[in-house]
Amino acid sequence: MSDNKEQDIFMEYVNSIVFLGILALIILWMAVILSSFFASFGAKNENDAQAVNERLKPIEVVSVAGAPAGGAEAAKEEPKAAAGPVDGGAVVAATCQACHGTGLLNSPKMGDKDAWNARLEATGGIDGLVKSAIAGKGAMPARGGNAALSDEEVKAAIEYMIAQ
Repeated sequence: MSDNKEQDIFMEYVNSIVFLGILALIILWMAVILSSFFASFGAKNENDAQAVNERLKPIEVVSVAGAPAGGAEAAKEEPKAAAGPVDGGAVVAATCQACHGTGLLNSPKMGDKDAWNARLEATGGIDGLVKSAIAGKGAMPARGGNAALSDEEVKAAIEYMIAQ
């Protein structure tokens, strides 16, 4: 009989340890849930539209040579007429040289009379070629990628490249 009584005491002891362990886990779980719940009070909502826009705003605005200052807003502005005579060579050096100096993507090279004459005939003369360059043609973006160029500057650059 003593064996049975000792076994019953041992089982009560094991059961109380298991019960206390489960109770400790439940209390710990509730503490984690409650702490995360109360920590959210007064905290900024990370999904708030203003918070999202703040995280997505650019760190700094970079100005690229030949590009208009101010980014996309400035690019939307109408090009201004050049004051005084336009230096086609300066425009070519700043904007056109990279492609038309090397013939990149089948662009006519500066001084290649045959290639330029073919373009002039296809577009209806210098005015048609200027209009095509202003609007963009094939791989060439509008105004050669420099939205700040005026129509006169585009024309002066084309005349300079043809004459070279």
